[in-house]
Amino acid sequence: MVTKISAGIGLALLLLAATPAAAQTRSQFGSSTVSFFSSAPLEDIEATNKSSRGVIDWEKRSFLIAIPIKQFQFRSGMMQQHFNENYLESEKYPECTFRGTFAGPVDLTKDGDYPVTASGDVTLHGVTKKRNIPATIKVRNGQVSLYSKFPIRVADHKISIPKMVFKKIAEVVDVTLDAQLNRL
Repeated sequence: MVTKISAGIGLALLLLAATPAAAQTRSQFGSSTVSFFSSAPLEDIEATNKSSRGVIDWEKRSFLIAIPIKQFQFRSGMMQQHFNENYLESEKYPECTFRGTFAGPVDLTKDGDYPVTASGDVTLHGVTKKRNIPATIKVRNGQVSLYSKFPIRVADHKISIPKMVFKKIAEVVDVTLDAQLNRL
């Protein structure tokens, strides 16, 4: 009986060791922060979201990032309510996603900052747009992180800004993504 259990454990370890390298070349978001900043004549608006999810396949050089809209936190409950109900309509469009591929050399075994371009489809407020977004993959002591800062035009995603608050909300919003990655 002990021999059968030992053989079973040995077989399981052998199968794990023989798993193709592709299965070991994926990472997911550990901790992450997505924030945005809107500078307008009457008021600056900023919010932070620590609930985004993401997966990167290093071999295929592909990724998927999903950001739950309702998880953005504002300094004021009123701002958060308006954001969810009037602008992003988070009940109808609960997530923003970015799916695509990235280009640029990355060596996960060597410390460094690796500039890449993420290209793909950003879906926000039910509208999908092709985007090329610059990012930096940082490797430090075996730890990998992802950083990007880029603009989004609200009109590109059919987010309406009523005339009465036009001076409170910018037409272009600066988005920042900072994520620590964990190997799968």
